[in-house]
Amino acid sequence: MARLDAARIGAWRGLQAVVAQIERDIDRELMDEWDIGIGWFDVLASLQRLGGRARPLDVAADLRMPPSSLSRRLDRLEEEGWVARHRAAGADLRAIEIELTRTGRRLWREMNISYRRAVQSLFAIHLGNDDIDAIGRVLDRLVPAEPWPDDDAIDAVTVVNPSSHRR
Repeated sequence: MARLDAARIGAWRGLQAVVAQIERDIDRELMDEWDIGIGWFDVLASLQRLGGRARPLDVAADLRMPPSSLSRRLDRLEEEGWVARHRAAGADLRAIEIELTRTGRRLWREMNISYRRAVQSLFAIHLGNDDIDAIGRVLDRLVPAEPWPDDDAIDAVTVVNPSSHRR
């Protein structure tokens, strides 16, 4: 096992700082264009990845966040009409599922264009294929990863008409 030394602490702190800066920059771009931050977009994107409808615990697990933090975001997204809560089918009458509404799906599709543009300009443009592969290998060692989304599935989303949510 590698010893925790100054180089490893420096790498960890550098990683934290870079990821935080990129996330702040993406958030700023989404706020400037949509007046909606990355935290809300992440929930919409997670629901989209999970098929448009999922249990809150599944969304929290997908986002690697505490369920209590997700609950507050879901309350706000529901107030805006972008998600709806439904009783889950089955024996447990307390169980609920969260579903993207038609408006929420449209908002995700349109915001996803802005998000992808920000990720491209702030992150991807600076890295080659070998760099991306190396990052993937490191992430796989650190956290057992879910399979990366298929690029074809992500690229299948296109928007012809921007929504009125855009500023």
